[in-house]
Amino acid sequence: MNYNYTLNEISKIITVRTTGHLKTKELSEMGVLMRKKARDLNYKILFDYSLSKNFISITEAYYWFSDYYDVVDMKLRNIPAAIITCKEDNKFFQFVETTCFNNGIELKVF
Repeated sequence: MNYNYTLNEISKIITVRTTGHLKTKELSEMGVLMRKKARDLNYKILFDYSLSKNFISITEAYYWFSDYYDVVDMKLRNIPAAIITCKEDNKFFQFVETTCFNNGIELKVF
């Protein structure tokens, strides 16, 4: 997986665009880095996965925050975020959105 990001100082949004396969190790490391940056800058995040293919399991998604973000900083779950996904992975990310909602994490999928 490759990614790049831009900062919009007017909207206070970090836009992260990925390409390639979304795999647990790379995506969780990138997620921690971007969420820390957003926390420090008081920004929101837009993850654009529309050019990527998901290779993360439902089980990994269910425990994503507790396994990868909460162990770093519980405040990372307070960063508002949105995900743009490709059509093929939409159902997976709808599950992620529901899981986040049920755990008080602000995330919207498009």
